[in-house]
Amino acid sequence: CQVNEEISVKHLPSTEPDPHVVRVGWSLDSCSTQLGEELFSYGYGGTGKKSTNCKFENYGETFAENDVIACLLDFECGEEVEMSFLKNGRWLGVAFRVRKEALGGRALFPHVLVKNCAIEFNFGQREQSFCPLPPGFTLLQHLPLAERVRGTQGPKSKAECEILLMVGLPAAGKTTWALKHAAANPSKKYNILGTNAIMDKMRVQQRPACPPGRCQVPGMSPHPLCPQVMGLRRQRNYAGRWDVLIQQATQCLNRLIQIAARKKRNYILDQV
Repeated sequence: CQVNEEISVKHLPSTEPDPHVVRVGWSLDSCSTQLGEELFSYGYGGTGKKSTNCKFENYGETFAENDVIACLLDFECGEEVEMSFLKNGRWLGVAFRVRKEALGGRALFPHVLVKNCAIEFNFGQREQSFCPLPPGFTLLQHLPLAERVRGTQGPKSKAECEILLMVGLPAAGKTTWALKHAAANPSKKYNILGTNAIMDKMRVQQRPACPPGRCQVPGMSPHPLCPQVMGLRRQRNYAGRWDVLIQQATQCLNRLIQIAARKKRNYILDQV
């Protein structure tokens, strides 16, 4: 994966943390789009963090525009699958180890999460690789078809697409029903559209107060020596600015509906 461009973010407030982010890695076909924020979803981001199940830890280095990240999967290291990454051809070490027994024969798929960046992938379709690969590794497109697993296929035409519109009073249980219905029908790959769904994905980084006796610098709490909490839901950290969050989420929803109208997918519109 090559980060080709960090797109202009003049529309965002100057206080926006990390306006440009790329997170790459691997997930099961059943995982959501939020790479690294649930089980069996493993990501490495440009902020120099690795994450799985919403647990963020320092890993490697930061990366940004013009950098090349290679995502490596090693299935030949015993009872575990090892995941590691290269930055501009330099190995950053093993990021994750997953027992093959836990995967249960399920395939891992390439996964990217992007925020205001333009990126380009090479699965083997380019004549020249972005960077040299370590010995023993093969680009996905060069694997025989018999060794690949197809992901869930979406609707082939607009006529096959399904749209469910939730109707009911606030707090009647629409969102609960939509989430359960999507989980019970994984082959449909429903995209749930609504401000609640958007805000659930708007997560931020926060540095909590230092534990008693932890601080080494008097009068500085929190400070850089104390741990960070990543992936907190943004609405919990928007004290006094709820109207700003709602406005942003509503703008996102309007744009998503425009995009959804042009895509062949299944949707649940969950919006009061």
